[in-house]
Amino acid sequence: MKFSKDITINVPAEKVWDILGHKFTDVHQWARSIPHSTVNPHAERVNGSPVGGRLCDTSIGNISEEFTAYDEEGMTFSFKGVIKSVMFTSVVSSNAVTAIDANTSKVTVTPQIDLTVLGKIMYPLIKLNLNKTINEVLLDLKYFAENDKPSPEKLAA
Repeated sequence: MKFSKDITINVPAEKVWDILGHKFTDVHQWARSIPHSTVNPHAERVNGSPVGGRLCDTSIGNISEEFTAYDEEGMTFSFKGVIKSVMFTSVVSSNAVTAIDANTSKVTVTPQIDLTVLGKIMYPLIKLNLNKTINEVLLDLKYFAENDKPSPEKLAA
């Protein structure tokens, strides 16, 4: 399963890249679905990435997200989610920040998930939940970048 979601954010691309790329481990500060995140001290840095990965507490358990690609100049990165599941065997998310103009940027998130047989049976539900989560994360990112504070939804989570 692979699809892309994007959002336009009314701040310069460099500001968004700082939040997503440079402060990768601080996702808990702005994403409602992640109450806690920290540096993964066991993940190795990739191509000059600020860290090798992060550990996140989520509603489906603890997840290690480890960089597989990182391009500072291109403002792109990919990470794999290290999680045991009966629904999927591999989770990779590719992320890009693009400048639209001096004060506007676009973030594109492209998850790719390899599903097990059970995951294929549950595909509609998995895609629905993943779409909802990614939409919420992108809206939280937009609010955080544009207002320099967490969204009301994050604060209520």
